[in-house]
Amino acid sequence: MKSMYLISYDIENTPLRTKIAKLLIKVGFHRVQYSVFMGTVSPTALKKLQKALQRLQKLEKWTPEDSVMLLPLHQYSKENIHFIGPKPLRWEEISGEIHTLVL
Repeated sequence: MKSMYLISYDIENTPLRTKIAKLLIKVGFHRVQYSVFMGTVSPTALKKLQKALQRLQKLEKWTPEDSVMLLPLHQYSKENIHFIGPKPLRWEEISGEIHTLVL
């Protein structure tokens, strides 16, 4: 069963930050703000993502101040999310309201 996660990062090194963003997008997360991503992921995909992030953490480019937060949204409810300003682009896809992207 897939679970929704909110993932944010604070990474100093630009190439490493870019690599993490590309990894999150590849796994299926959607950027909702510059360093914040949301999406649903299976337990297997989540474990693979965590291992990939741990491998990146061992690189010299990773500083002691760098961090990635993976926040499960088990109690996720669209009624409890409030935006000040516009919703993120593709919100319907991110929130699971639509499941198919037509190009």
